[in-house]
Amino acid sequence: MRDVKIYLSSLAGILRPLKSFLLKAVEMGFNNIEILDEWGHKLNDKRRRELLELKRSYSLNYIVHAPYDGINISTPQRSLRKAALKLIKASMRDARYLDARLIVLHSGFKSPLDFIKPKTTWRIFLDTLKEIDGLANDLDIYVGVENMPSGGIALIESCDEALMLIEEVQALERIRLTLDVGHSNTVGAHEAWKYLLKASDHLLHLHIHDNNGKKDEHLAVGSGTINWASIMPLIKKLKLLGGLSIEVMNFKDAKKSFDAVVRMIS
Repeated sequence: MRDVKIYLSSLAGILRPLKSFLLKAVEMGFNNIEILDEWGHKLNDKRRRELLELKRSYSLNYIVHAPYDGINISTPQRSLRKAALKLIKASMRDARYLDARLIVLHSGFKSPLDFIKPKTTWRIFLDTLKEIDGLANDLDIYVGVENMPSGGIALIESCDEALMLIEEVQALERIRLTLDVGHSNTVGAHEAWKYLLKASDHLLHLHIHDNNGKKDEHLAVGSGTINWASIMPLIKKLKLLGGLSIEVMNFKDAKKSFDAVVRMIS
């Protein structure tokens, strides 16, 4: 784990132009970046060209976070699911263009139809992941399905749900897990520990941020209730394709988190 890559999510500068965010991140010492393919950082021809130029100039490494605002890949509404898949597949192709080996994908969400016809969205989710896995194979990239905050709406919140997913997708070569440590803390104080103990072989990547256990706050590492001392020994044992991404809301918290993580993994 000594050579782990620490990424900075572009969420920290989402209100800046993407190029401006990248230059600030480089100035702060980050050369590994997770691009949030959303809102003002939505990838297009101009931004892709800028990212490639910056990659060559500063020897940057990228991960791409697929779009998620309004997207549900397990919706029973076929037209909405088709539109969501179109956006995700475009993001996957952008990842390949940027030489990013990993794309992060939010899990699907439940539907009222599940009360009438149980597990409808779960079956749709698995079928959609099969389609995504096929494209990931073609592009030679990997997909990290991210656990969501507590709320009972997302299909993957708890470690047990993630393990159930892994059991179902064993035959899919490119589908694995991204553990969002902050999200897991809203499910339970020991949930991240469970993920790291039980699902370590299936983890490609971690999102690192903090909260007070009640809601998804994306605070600086050490500013909430997560017991980092208890989980860091497990994190240090991981072999991650995507490393650790600091996913906070501003540059001040990014610097604080980076310093804290470096101290803990040293």
